[in-house]
Parts: sequence; structure tokens; C-alpha cells
Amino acid sequence: MKKKLFLMIFFVMLLALPMMAMAQTAISYGQVVTGEITESTPSVSYTFSGNAGDLITVRMTATGGSGLDSYLRLLDPQGFDFYSDDDSGGMTNALIGPITLGETGTYTVVASSCCDSTTAYSTGTFELVVDVAQLPAITVGQPVSFELSNASPLAFFTLLNDNVPSKVARVSVEIVGGSLGTSTLSIEVRGPIGNYFYSNYTAPGSTQYTVDPVITDLAGGANVIVVRAYAEMSDNPVFAENQTVQAQLTVTEVTASPLTTDTPITGTLDDANPTAYYTFTAGMRDLLNLKGEQATDSYPINVTIYDTSGFSISGASTIDYMDGSNTGSFVIDPLRTMNEGTYYVVVNRAIYGTPDEVAGKTSTFSLTLGATATPMLQASTPVTGIFDNPDVYEYVYRYQATANQTIRITVKSLNLGYAPSFDVQGEAFESPDLNIASVNAMAPGTVSYDVKLYYDGVYIIRVRNGVYYDMGEGAGEYSIQVDVVE
Repeated sequence: MKKKLFLMIFFVMLLALPMMAMAQTAISYGQVVTGEITESTPSVSYTFSGNAGDLITVRMTATGGSGLDSYLRLLDPQGFDFYSDDDSGGMTNALIGPITLGETGTYTVVASSCCDSTTAYSTGTFELVVDVAQLPAITVGQPVSFELSNASPLAFFTLLNDNVPSKVARVSVEIVGGSLGTSTLSIEVRGPIGNYFYSNYTAPGSTQYTVDPVITDLAGGANVIVVRAYAEMSDNPVFAENQTVQAQLTVTEVTASPLTTDTPITGTLDDANPTAYYTFTAGMRDLLNLKGEQATDSYPINVTIYDTSGFSISGASTIDYMDGSNTGSFVIDPLRTMNEGTYYVVVNRAIYGTPDEVAGKTSTFSLTLGATATPMLQASTPVTGIFDNPDVYEYVYRYQATANQTIRITVKSLNLGYAPSFDVQGEAFESPDLNIASVNAMAPGTVSYDVKLYYDGVYIIRVRNGVYYDMGEGAGEYSIQVDVVE
């Protein structure tokens, strides 16, 4: 018995060895610590105490000319991955944040080489610091000067939503001293509830960078603005030794024009006015139709629709991104609104290749907002359709459901050019952009599917063709029918 007990204790000690080897060092905000990643020590862990609402950064920088490609993981108090980063600190240095801690407790930072904490793909010494982020507050219309260098290739700012009365803004950065040379710059605006806005890629040598738009509709919210200089090849230094670049950041408030139902509105885009902004008011569960047209010989446009919180929910273009051809018009139907409030429509010149291709181009367009024209399916009544246009990917239908109703959807091939495929999207309470059912057939035939609908409201059925792009049998013909099971 003693021998068995001894063996059990010995076995438990062996299991504990890896845990002992991964001992964690406690650090505090602002404390700079040093460490080394080796083949025998592929990761080093640190812990710190954080409070809910703390805005922090975690920076890991290779030292001593080491070839370490640093990598950071931040674990929450329960030990789950909260955030990770590879090269945001410039070159191959890692930087997490600024991020807001969601709860009070002990957080863990795991420092390693990219991108695995169990194997050292690169080795070397490093410095690490967890710090409270101090972000200068931006006043709309007042430029803020800052400096970038190899030692500090990033700059952080904060923009309060309540400081933008129109709820729409543009963020721009101008290089006013020095040169980025072969490096470039990006701007990222992190909204208060997980929405993001980014600048378009701009080739090295530019002096102007823009995020357009930034939606600031959430009262009391704050946005974190991150300006990052980076080399297109991550192993290259962003700047020459001792080089600095001086820049100015400006937030400009922009005015959006209201869209009125069934009333076309026109606009013109050019280099002086590259973006047009519109708003409309909608309720929860509304189904709408947005049509866009560009004038003959006008440059194509791109449209993005943002919801009441600033999340992009839909978009369209008069350019075909498959081949770059100009279609001249688009229709978004159904355009579904999840919440009551103000929605934003942003129009700019469509980019098929590089951003500089739109320079000197003019876009004249019209937009019309109306009620959805999506056909409503009636129970036990079949509806037929045909796929005869290679640019048409799907046909969309509505169905008015009763709470807790089970329906059977039957989609049938009417010729050999169609294979049944369809998605069912939920009512507004069920995240309507997500499929609650998806059926895909790879050959002609008949498919039936039973689905329970839990809410009173309109459900969306999107009919697609599983073999359409083969075109071996020409146009694809189908029928769809909804029957109430219970």
C-alpha cells in the first residue's frame, strides 16, 4: 500500500512539473521587466491586477539586437484568451491595446515568439511593460500635433461621441514634417461597443490619410483612435535610425442629409467632395428597399449602410467586383433594420484596384429609399422562378410567420439546370443576418426542410442555385412552396 501511495505521489509530482516550469511573475502598471525567449523557455508569463474599466496597453519589445519576433497573449481572470498581437508595436514587436478591461481581477500576459507559446520559432531578450494608457482627448476641428519614430511608431487619442453633434465625423492625419519614405500609415478608430472604422490602404510616399466615415451615434461612448506607421515588409524598420516624423490629426464633423421615403436624392462626388452622407429613420423589423443609380459616363459608386450603433449592416456598388465592369445601378432589398433609430448611408467612389485610381474622377448618382419589394410567400401556394442571368446569385422571398409555427419549405428543380439551395433568416429578435437554416443540394431534385419559427414576424428565405455556375444545362428553373406543418 505504501509503495502504491509513493508511486501515486511521484506521478502527481511529474504532472506538476510543467506547471512549475511555467511560473508566473507578478508585475504592476508601469513596471518594466526583462526576459528571454529560448528553446528551453518558449514563453514567459506575468500577472497583474486590473480593475474593470482600466484602459491599458501591453508592449513587448525585442532588445539587444535579438532576432526575436515577439508575440503577446492576454488572458482574462478566468484564464481565457482576451486579446493577442504579433507586430502592432512596429517591426516585429508586439503591442496589445489600448483596450478596456471588462472586469476586476488578476490578468495574465504570456510573452513568446510568434506565434506559438509552446515552441520558440525565434529567440532573444525582450522588455515588457503593462501600462495605463493616457490618451489625449480630441476636440472637433482642432488639429493635434504628434510625433512618430522607430521607438514610438504609434499614437493614441480618444474621441467622445457627445463631442460630435451631427454623429458623423471624418478623421484625417497629415504629415507636416519629415517623411515616411518607403513606409506608410494607417488609422484605426475603435468604437465603444466593438465597431471599427479604418483608413483605406495608402501607398508609401503619401502625406494624407483619412478614415471616412466615423459614426458616433452612441450617447456617452468614447472612440480610441490608433495611428500606426508601418513598413510594408514587417522585418524592415519603419524609420531610419534617429528619424522622426511630425504629423497632425484632425477630426472634422460632417453633415448628413435626410433620405425621405420614395423621394429620389441626387449627389456628386469628386476630389473636393469624395464622400456623401445621408440618414434615414427606421423602426425595429422594418424591411426597406434602397436603389442606387449612376449617371451615364459617370464613375461608379460604392454605398455602405450603418446601423444605429455604427455597425456596417449592408452595402452595394455600381461596379462588379468580379471583373471591374460598370453595372450602372444596384438594389438592396430587403434592407432590414434591427433597431429603432437613425441609420446612415455613406456614398463614395468605388475602388476596384488602388485608391489613387479615383483621383480626378466624378460620380453623379441618385438614391431612392422605399418599402421592400420582396415578394411574400403564401402558405400552400407554389411560386416559380428562373436563374438566367449570371450576375444574379439569389432570389429573396418573405414569409409572415406566427409564433411557434412549424413550416415545411419545399424547393424543387424544374429542369436539370437547377439544384435546390436556400437559407432561412430569422426574425429581428433572432439576429436576422444569421441563417437559422441552410440547405444545399449539389444535384437537381426536390428538397424539403421543416423549421420552427418562434416569433410573430417576417422571415426571409433566400433561394440559390447549387449548380448554376456550371451552366451546363443553361438557365435553372425552380419552384418554392411553404406549407404549415403545425
